[in-house]
Amino acid sequence: MTMSEELDALSVVNQLRDLASDPLNRRAIVQDQGCLPGLILFLDHPNPQVVYSALLALRYLAECRSNREKMKSELGMMLSLQNVMQKSTSPGDTKFLANEVHEILHSSNSTGNYSANELNSRRRKAQFFLGSTNKRAKTVVLH
Repeated sequence: MTMSEELDALSVVNQLRDLASDPLNRRAIVQDQGCLPGLILFLDHPNPQVVYSALLALRYLAECRSNREKMKSELGMMLSLQNVMQKSTSPGDTKFLANEVHEILHSSNSTGNYSANELNSRRRKAQFFLGSTNKRAKTVVLH
């Protein structure tokens, strides 16, 4: 991996982290088709700064209760978090952050009482992609 590719990955993940730090963006980021899978891919990145920044973004996103189930069920999420926690090359603060995100998502299903608002938003999400297009969508291609 070249230096510019690593900088690109770092700048993309830092941008996502900065967007996720704003509570008003958190639901939209998780509902977006590309952001969450992209952050999960960044958890396996060779650059520890990229991994840490991705974990920070996920930590921000997990603060929004309505995001937790979707995040938890996202393909590769829990496994990638476990891999970061178990990787001997992961710095201590990275392991701690991965463990924190894992715990938040893991404990999210123990609160089984969903509010009517959350159920309604799930119904809306199911209809969200049927015949609708996002005219302001941007695509980020990572090599």
